[in-house]
Amino acid sequence: MRCSEISGIRPGGKTALLLAVVVVLWTWLVVPSVGASARILEPEPAVGSADIVLLVDESSSLSTDDVRREREAAAVIALGEFAPASRVAVVGFGSDNGASGQSAVDVVCPPTIVATAQERQVLSDCIGRLRGRTAAEGDGTDHYAALSQAMSYLSGSAADQKMIFLLTDGRLDVGDSEAYGSTSSAEERNKVALEKVDETLAAARAKGVTVWPLGFGTVDRAQLDRFAAGGHQGSCGRGVAKPTATVIEGSGDVVWALLQAYRLGRCAGGGEPREVTLDPGATAETTVDIPLIATDGSIVVVKQDPRLAVEYVDPDGRAVPKNGTVDDSTFQVSGENGAVEALRVVNPKPGPWTVRLKSFPNLPRTTATAVVTWQGAVRAVLTVDPPSPTAGQEVAIALALRTRTRPITDPAALSGLDFAVDSGFAGPVTLTDDGRAPDTAAGDGIHTGRATVPADAKGDFEVTGTVSGVGIASDTRSVRVPIATGPPELSATTSLDDTEAAPGAAIDGVVEVANTSGRARRVRLQLADIAPGTLVSVPGDATTFDVPPAGRESRPFRLDFADATPLGVNSFTLVLVDDEVPEVVIHRRQFTVDVVRPTPYARIGVVGGGVLVAVAALVAFVVWRRRRDVRGLVLHLTDRGRPRGDLAAPEMPARRFRFAVEDHPGGPARLEHTDAADAYSLTRVGGALRLHHPTGEVRDFLLGDRVALAGELSLAVVDERAAVVDDVPTL
Repeated sequence: MRCSEISGIRPGGKTALLLAVVVVLWTWLVVPSVGASARILEPEPAVGSADIVLLVDESSSLSTDDVRREREAAAVIALGEFAPASRVAVVGFGSDNGASGQSAVDVVCPPTIVATAQERQVLSDCIGRLRGRTAAEGDGTDHYAALSQAMSYLSGSAADQKMIFLLTDGRLDVGDSEAYGSTSSAEERNKVALEKVDETLAAARAKGVTVWPLGFGTVDRAQLDRFAAGGHQGSCGRGVAKPTATVIEGSGDVVWALLQAYRLGRCAGGGEPREVTLDPGATAETTVDIPLIATDGSIVVVKQDPRLAVEYVDPDGRAVPKNGTVDDSTFQVSGENGAVEALRVVNPKPGPWTVRLKSFPNLPRTTATAVVTWQGAVRAVLTVDPPSPTAGQEVAIALALRTRTRPITDPAALSGLDFAVDSGFAGPVTLTDDGRAPDTAAGDGIHTGRATVPADAKGDFEVTGTVSGVGIASDTRSVRVPIATGPPELSATTSLDDTEAAPGAAIDGVVEVANTSGRARRVRLQLADIAPGTLVSVPGDATTFDVPPAGRESRPFRLDFADATPLGVNSFTLVLVDDEVPEVVIHRRQFTVDVVRPTPYARIGVVGGGVLVAVAALVAFVVWRRRRDVRGLVLHLTDRGRPRGDLAAPEMPARRFRFAVEDHPGGPARLEHTDAADAYSLTRVGGALRLHHPTGEVRDFLLGDRVALAGELSLAVVDERAAVVDDVPTL
């Protein structure tokens, strides 16, 4: 539609209309909304593409069962590949011994994109053309010809990963092939072919192609190791195996051995194969587990008998469509008419999936096996605080992980992944998520470390963070950090009073700002890096506040979580900027909040009416207030391990316990109550404690833990509140 055709708009007003549209789009995309972050259009995380060539031995030494299992193994990989932009080729190989019509390679499936069910069905059908050769067809083992054919497909590939999987039941054998010397002996021909293999592997290494050999039967292990070591040596991260050869006794395990090699090469996760036995006319079930971190995957069923029917049931007990969408998940099946069937799932619901198989009365007794392979499309979130440090200053570097649907904080889901940061000046930074400084909360998925800017540093430096490992498509983020030329005029810290909230509820927090500029300043609180689904905001009247010309100012704020905020972990970054010059970032810190269902008190009113609602609300409020009341806390100060006295929180209800550590000349340090803004401040946070240092550092710790203060001083906190009877109303 042209602008002049829009009702109410004159042709001459097209410029004004376009300008208005531009302004609206600019405001939506770039300008922060009230209390919210700038909306930055960034592509959602996606699994990387792979270019895969399966080289399958067709020599005459293969039995009928060997060939069947090779076909199943090839189908498990081809149909189970989960990235729609990936490409798969299947090439059989033997040898060319000079007879008419012979070819060392047999391209049964040319490179095929696996975006649609139809394309994957083409692969399922053509894999069935793999066969065992006769002597008349050239039944040697020409690894060079096979690898050369694979490289002809992969040399110019732009895929994120390029892989060759070589299935063979013997060593290289081209003794009857005159292509390697018309008058040479068999030994000389094999030597020439092996030299050509080395040349091809060098090309593979240069082009970033990994080689994963799998041998069964009578194979030369050293030769296969040589093949694996000759190609590209990339892996899925530090501590993850590089390409290696796998050797098994017979073809019985070839399907699962190849699947394991594929997972290592593809940086994919997965479970163990689950086998069931079906009698004629019977139904059998098994389960496969899809973890929280998985965003793309395939449930593959080796049916052996194509006539078996398969149904897939999600963790909620719903049978999902084989093609279609349910909630946020999409499904696509292939291979239903073959011995191997696969259901590709995008954004699967995490948990145990049931695979239900049905036989029919006229079918023989058989076995079937189900297995799942998956990967998480992830995005790393990297922050540096302070965002503009001075030379010689220490910075806190935090790295977290989220998928396209949710933040990931579960230690089990993160186990095995590598969180790595390079500071740009001091090399690798040690990261932890154990709640020990500089990490502020254990197990929140935010891995934190420290680095010190060199004393002579100038200009800026780049901090790089990478999350990698088996089970995810690794992601790297970089932050350019400018070095301030003098002491910072403004510095800040932020903290939240709780790490849990209900949908539609709020969490209180505190921002503390130190001003050394000598003039009053105004700062603005913003939200950034908001996780998918997280609906959180700072009320508009609390986004900006004034800071006096000198000293430290402490201001409360509130985070509101919308009713539609999803249950579970939600994450975001709090950012404080100079309101006069918003591009000057003063402070940046990542947070995670667990959004949980409201307590039963909130629902009692449906049964008992307004009075019960009021009483329940009062109970909930008193319990909430008590969880944060610092009464009962007692501080115990030590100096080099020697006790230096204690200090109890005031008996008046309060959410903050402010105190100072006074160092008297000629006497020991001691604790004192104070109302000064630059004092230590202690609060309760859920079942833990949070200590705000006068320097702005924030530490979370548990009762009984010892926390370092200045010099050799340390502090422990006990709670004597348990002995007090609470005046909590009862229903």
